[in-house]
Amino acid sequence: MSKFQDDFIVGIDVSSEFSIVAMLEPSGALIRKPFRIDHTPSGFHKLLDILKKEEERLNRKPIYFVESTGIFHLPLFFFLRSNDLKGFVLNPLCVHSTKNFDLRKVKNDAKDAEAIARLAKYQDIKLSLVPEPQILALRMMAREYFALSDMLTEMKNRLCTDLYLLFPGYLDVFANPFGKASLALLRDFPSPQHVLLADRETLTQMISKLSRKTVQWAGKKVDKLFEIATLSKSMPNDFSILSMKIKYHLDGIENLQNSLKNIEVQLHQMIDSAEFPEKVRRRIDLLDQMPGIGFMTAVTLIAEIGDFDMFTSPKAFTAFFGLDPSVNQSGKFIGDRNKISKRGTRFGRRVLFTVALSSIRTTRNGNAINPILRDFYTKKCVNKKKKVALVAVMHKLLHYIFAVLRDEKSFEFRSPEKHQSWRTSKLHLVAA
Repeated sequence: MSKFQDDFIVGIDVSSEFSIVAMLEPSGALIRKPFRIDHTPSGFHKLLDILKKEEERLNRKPIYFVESTGIFHLPLFFFLRSNDLKGFVLNPLCVHSTKNFDLRKVKNDAKDAEAIARLAKYQDIKLSLVPEPQILALRMMAREYFALSDMLTEMKNRLCTDLYLLFPGYLDVFANPFGKASLALLRDFPSPQHVLLADRETLTQMISKLSRKTVQWAGKKVDKLFEIATLSKSMPNDFSILSMKIKYHLDGIENLQNSLKNIEVQLHQMIDSAEFPEKVRRRIDLLDQMPGIGFMTAVTLIAEIGDFDMFTSPKAFTAFFGLDPSVNQSGKFIGDRNKISKRGTRFGRRVLFTVALSSIRTTRNGNAINPILRDFYTKKCVNKKKKVALVAVMHKLLHYIFAVLRDEKSFEFRSPEKHQSWRTSKLHLVAA
């Protein structure tokens, strides 16, 4: 049974420019036909006046429910909250599950608003609150960071395509073709013809300075550059126009890299400010200390989690990230090839995937970043596919993150045997 069964419920179906509102009395009867409000100051105040009048008549404060719609529900949600009204956000998956309640196929905004109200009033469903403004801003900036990062990857791929046609073999000259030395070289010498006309000594000094390597090392790179530039003469002359395209890509890469750096600086300033919640700052620091997790990863995870206190168990925490196994069972049939549900935050899963990859790799010296997780991954790979083993690592990481945030203690390496003995001694202490 829903805890809102005897309350004055307001269901709001939100779109970009207006919303449709349906109101239910404590008895469940529809107070009036669902009505429209525009997303303007006058529209918001119109809704507030109506709610206040009904509050006086029913002697009950309204509780409003909106379906999560990206960002469109936020202005109305914060307006009502600033006027001392209580509200919750419903997951679209829960709302869409009510579309077959009626036999007639009717789909319009008025029916949707009423369905939201009745779902909240009578069904015991999961509810969520909009995060605090600081967390919401943190989430939006973190997502923008990854959007720009995707654009940067696309720009780099396009540059590689042009270099493959105009300058075959260039991508094999530098270990990182997008390093400072490589990008500076392409900006000044964007084609094989430019390289052949350049002074060897000038190229050697430039590469040595920007890459922070010896002159002998840079000289070998220059020799290889002249070798592939000579071979590139066989390419059609019409491809020379690609040198201008390469410069456009270089400008785009530089602008995107600067934008990413600026976002990271702004996030540091925001988190270090006195207005930022101390508890959230502490949690970001705790995750940042974990091996395989950097500043941006920690910020993204905390921003996507929102209010960690609402998670009561690692199982619920895992389900939030969509890493819980789906269930496929009917009658006597029980499916044994179930995939992860992927019902949670996709940005959180994306970041967690990169953390898992980072946790199982080794340094140049051959030392594991996280020896326990690497050993766990290696054992899983014996009888599992690599991606399945990697998902198991992600699942294990979520348990680590949950424990760190729950106990608010720094992460420490602990072997399974040591952890089991620690857990046993802790249970004995609780029992005593």
